[in-house]
Amino acid sequence: MQRGAYKHVIQGLARRMGYQIRRVDGDVDFVDAYGEQVRLLRGKPVETIFEVGAADGTHCVKYADQFPTARVVAFEPLPASFQKLQANAATRPGRVVAVNCALSDSIGVARFHQAEWDDASSLLTPNQTGSTHDQYNASKGTIEVRTDTMDAYCAANGVTRIDLLKMDAQGAEMRILAGAEETLAKRGIQVIYTEINFLENWSGAARFDRLMTHLTDRGYRLHNLYNLVANQKGQLAWGDAIFVANTLSY
Repeated sequence: MQRGAYKHVIQGLARRMGYQIRRVDGDVDFVDAYGEQVRLLRGKPVETIFEVGAADGTHCVKYADQFPTARVVAFEPLPASFQKLQANAATRPGRVVAVNCALSDSIGVARFHQAEWDDASSLLTPNQTGSTHDQYNASKGTIEVRTDTMDAYCAANGVTRIDLLKMDAQGAEMRILAGAEETLAKRGIQVIYTEINFLENWSGAARFDRLMTHLTDRGYRLHNLYNLVANQKGQLAWGDAIFVANTLSY
């Protein structure tokens, strides 16, 4: 049997079992979004990483270890989470910088909704979507937090390029990007890894289609989707996505 025939037989058997066999370049990772970020930036001088909504700082440490030449700037407004972030940042002195504020579209003070599950806390008011996960988003009170914009922070701290931006802001991603117009216009961000919403889990939260249009119009392309979660009705609720600047080659 010729090599091509073997290939079709194997692919046919795999399809019958519910699998698909395909050829991919190098070490492309369709599942591990972090591994794929490393691959996309491999061989490039990674100097600055922003993590917006850094929670307890676990991922900041991971980024610092994965990109040993980078400085990770971690933004977290929730006081209890920020204390944990500071403790984790202290394990990588000079490599992880903890900033106690929420990045948004303006500089000042804003109301912040503390959720039943801390990591679901947001600048936006939680919505009831009819999904079982609404219980985790439900607000247990509000606090006032300091806000800054990405453009203002970069200008004040001499940041001219962000190699990797991670956003986990519970629906406030469009506010963050609105405060980063100058940075985006200069293609100052190479790779964006962001949470995405398919339902309006928070009032005013941008759904995935709007976020994608916004970034596409500013010179970015969708790379892939990860960690997709559906509700009990089978509707896509949220997930993660990687976008890359059109100028980035890989």
